[in-house]
Amino acid sequence: MTDIITPQAGWYPDPTDSRAYRWWSGGAWTDHLTAAPSAESVWAGGSDAGQPVRVGADAFALSDAAPTPFSSRFDDAWGEIEPIRTTNHSGTVVVIVGVAAIAAYLGSLALAYSTVIPLIPGLLGLIAAVPAFRRARITGEGLAISLLGVLLSGAATVLSVLPLLPLLLGIPSATDIKATTSGITQAITFHTTAEHALVAGAQKDFGQAASAAQCPSDVLPTKGSTFSCTETMADGSTKAVNVTVTDDSGTLSWIPAAG
Repeated sequence: MTDIITPQAGWYPDPTDSRAYRWWSGGAWTDHLTAAPSAESVWAGGSDAGQPVRVGADAFALSDAAPTPFSSRFDDAWGEIEPIRTTNHSGTVVVIVGVAAIAAYLGSLALAYSTVIPLIPGLLGLIAAVPAFRRARITGEGLAISLLGVLLSGAATVLSVLPLLPLLLGIPSATDIKATTSGITQAITFHTTAEHALVAGAQKDFGQAASAAQCPSDVLPTKGSTFSCTETMADGSTKAVNVTVTDDSGTLSWIPAAG
């Protein structure tokens, strides 16, 4: 049976990128990359000057007599060159976009503008993370910085979307609930104020004091609105008055109803 002979340690064409060479340790590929050799270096001249050094498939020949993939001159020419460590610039871009997205979100809170604006850089950062992770998988560089960029962009995206969820799901937002509560409180306060004012003016309007007054519960302090209220007099009789709101601050005027 013929034993499988693995090639010795050295530079070989990168199986993932034909434009570069990767260092083979003798048992596995490493993360060290370098540029493809020039034409002068591969025509090293083995035993006969001017003959090209064979690289590629011959490096993995399955026989005991498999030739050495590179000549000694080729190894000598490349032995002193440091492996090129590529930088994952895509990961840096993702971090920059992520920081911009977070800054836009904080600005939206400070300046009270729409939180939809930070959503744009947040999504751009997540999209840019795709080539960054792909580059990190191939070169082994920039994985940590790519993860940091994704966290920043993802956080900005989530924070921007949260205020939109009530609108998308049909749920009242905190602002809507606050406005409704404020309107109810304002109506109750106005209703109570109107009744107290009518009781206080009963002596002038009807010549006797009133023990209570009752106005419609849905009245609002809107300028120009009118409504009728009923006063209970000290002698037990009831009197009607027509009330008008004269301004938006809730100022009232009223006159006794005819009859």
